[in-house]
Amino acid sequence: MQIGIVIHNFQLMDSPKTVENILTLLSGDNCIDACLCGTMGKIAAIDAGMENLVEVGRLMKPSTCIEHFFRSKDLVCLLNHGKELNTGRTFGRIVVSHLKNPEEKPLIQIERPGRPDGELIPWNRVALPYAEKLSSLLNMKISQPPSPVNTIEVSKYGTRVLRRISTFPGANIMVEGIVVGKATSSEVALISENGFLTSMEGGIIKEQGIEILHKHEERVPVDLSIAWVKTATSRKNSDDFYDSIEGKNEWMAKTASLKKGFSQEKLLEGGVKVILIDHCAERSLDMMKGAGFVITIGDDTTEIAGNIFSRFGIPILGVTDGDCDELATEVRYSPGSLLLHLKQGKDDELGKEIKQHIFSGEQIACFENIDDLKPRIIKLAGDLLESISEY
Repeated sequence: MQIGIVIHNFQLMDSPKTVENILTLLSGDNCIDACLCGTMGKIAAIDAGMENLVEVGRLMKPSTCIEHFFRSKDLVCLLNHGKELNTGRTFGRIVVSHLKNPEEKPLIQIERPGRPDGELIPWNRVALPYAEKLSSLLNMKISQPPSPVNTIEVSKYGTRVLRRISTFPGANIMVEGIVVGKATSSEVALISENGFLTSMEGGIIKEQGIEILHKHEERVPVDLSIAWVKTATSRKNSDDFYDSIEGKNEWMAKTASLKKGFSQEKLLEGGVKVILIDHCAERSLDMMKGAGFVITIGDDTTEIAGNIFSRFGIPILGVTDGDCDELATEVRYSPGSLLLHLKQGKDDELGKEIKQHIFSGEQIACFENIDDLKPRIIKLAGDLLESISEY
């Protein structure tokens, strides 16, 4: 039997033995294909030495990956580890609500494996007989999926769109990868007028996030009915997993091996490739090939990207203003990195100046001397700059 396994939540990768055991048990007489969702999950998988067991090259949302497997597999499993059992169930419900045809192939969620409250959730009728087999194989109980399982709940009233999502209090609400608010209840409604997000029921809206979402003065509208909407947990609320890599020497050995796959290339007669990551940290792995230096805009973007690039020995220059949603699980920077701490709410302003005057409107550029680039950006910051941190 062909089984597709969609792995979500980087914390599973911090317990690689659990994932490896599940993959081994499911393989047996079956042919399995495992795909990992999320940039941080991919980094965690590489850290754990599992890149040969789990596909880390594809960058797809969980629902997209499931539909991809629906076309070629007999059974699809969604492997997840929520902060709590209820958050895991909520996550599964959200993912299933994005599927065009949830009944197409058997779909089972393997939630919180290795924990006493772990469970199997058969998300459609055809999954029930498979769930019984998996229950015996994995020694996990079967539970009923949360009811009802609906498609995305969107209401349109002329130019007004209301989109309801299930989540949990304290979760960050993200639209197209941008944090636009924080949930205060388990049910949140996002409301837009003429393509512009205006308010949030059941949560606190983040004005700066709204500005970023709509590209500031460019005022780019977003179709809320089809936009990519997700929830994310702050690292303060993360579960009690521990990094599977212990000791600095072992981590440095991992870093050395990673550099081989993402070697820094010299471009244009000895120049260094520099990339600009402006509030889109999840694109880090896609853009990093051959990069020797990185400019990051935004507090969370800087922390996430810094964590990623530190594994490859690539320094960054981060532009921050103290508005952090704490999405990164850890904060680590390569030697030679520089963080500019600006006045509150000013990182976007400097980010636009850097893109226009340093990168000529692009996201990739080549520079002969990185040491000359840093003071240019510091000078561009001018009176916005409050302090600098060097690593």
